[in-house]
Amino acid sequence: MKQSEIFAVLCGYAPLELSEAFTRAEDGYDNSGIIIETQKDVKKALFALDLSAECAEYALNNGYDLVITHHPAIYTPVKRLDLMENRALTMCALGGVGVISMHLNLDIAERGTDYYFAEGLGAAKQKILTEICGGLGYGRLFEIEKTTLNAYKRRIMQTFGTENVMVYGGGKKAVSKIASFCGAGCDMKELGVAVKAGADTVASCDFKHHVIRAALDANIGVIQVAHYACENYGMKFFMNNVSDELRGVKCGYFSSDKY
Repeated sequence: MKQSEIFAVLCGYAPLELSEAFTRAEDGYDNSGIIIETQKDVKKALFALDLSAECAEYALNNGYDLVITHHPAIYTPVKRLDLMENRALTMCALGGVGVISMHLNLDIAERGTDYYFAEGLGAAKQKILTEICGGLGYGRLFEIEKTTLNAYKRRIMQTFGTENVMVYGGGKKAVSKIASFCGAGCDMKELGVAVKAGADTVASCDFKHHVIRAALDANIGVIQVAHYACENYGMKFFMNNVSDELRGVKCGYFSSDKY
């Protein structure tokens, strides 16, 4: 398959228009899409959360023609390339490895990273907290069997395969109704949405101190999962969900153990 054909398959699952709708709604910015384009036939595609130097080296050493990431391999404009500042990007460009990034569009896709974060947290049924486009959106509300923050933390660590989970609010605090936001998505606005929805706990990554303080002041527990573990979990499902449509392309997944 050509890279453009693969991109079309990926967009069938997570349309690029979702990224555009998300950035309009949140007055934000994204750079999803084809980052490095090649014209060769793609025989092997490597999925990964990030285009790190470690990932790029793995792709080159193992004969991959294309890397598909969640986080944009180029986010803000790049004015110069060198092996120190842009090592991974330069390695792929010089090695003829194409790169596609599926970011905010994959976050809010019907079965995207936001969906799978909530599912990993134990959601059997999910409600979208903020609709963005066509019934899709960001943030999930769900209920679990009542437990404590400490017990819930242990379950999360096991499911997401990480020890990097922090909880705030007291280990014995009761947890049953959760608002989750994949990535670094819970700021004061999202916390307000969670409080209004009646959540007793919020789960996300990279919380700012003032958001944690405000949550605790409102008697809302906080669960902070490592950003990498949170979205790497959903990215693996993305690969599994699209791989059957990538005819003749051998798909692999790259995970780092450094997070």
